[in-house]
Amino acid sequence: MVGGFSALGLGTLLLARRLRGGLVPSPVPSMMAVAGVSTLAAGLARCSDRSCPSRFTGDAGATLVDEIHGATSMATFILWVAMPLTAAGRGSALRAVDRRRSLSLGLLALACWCVTAVRLRRGEQQWLGAWQRAMIAAALSWYPVAADAGGRSRT
Repeated sequence: MVGGFSALGLGTLLLARRLRGGLVPSPVPSMMAVAGVSTLAAGLARCSDRSCPSRFTGDAGATLVDEIHGATSMATFILWVAMPLTAAGRGSALRAVDRRRSLSLGLLALACWCVTAVRLRRGEQQWLGAWQRAMIAAALSWYPVAADAGGRSRT
């Protein structure tokens, strides 16, 4: 998983660089750069168990590295939800279709994240991973929308 996290983090950093000066509104490239760094950090902070233990969720045996993974993953998830919503709300230079796509994908990611959080809080493990992956899929589906907009200039 370290390789996957590293590739995603580096790709996210490269996309953040590409978005600067494009049609995507100004806070989004910075948000994306932070998401790239937090993704790299989450990948380097390998969990002690595939369940991703955390004291936040009641796992008394969670290690410091588990907590670092959890915190950096949470930062990434927040940014993955916020970036498309910010682009939709502040992206007046974006095409209407890109704003609609951004809003739809952002809301879908947010909904899946909320379901994941509620199920986790209730201790309901069934389908928890599927909901989390659906959130990630919605969030990362926005990357091509951003990349397309980032490739167009403001002129």
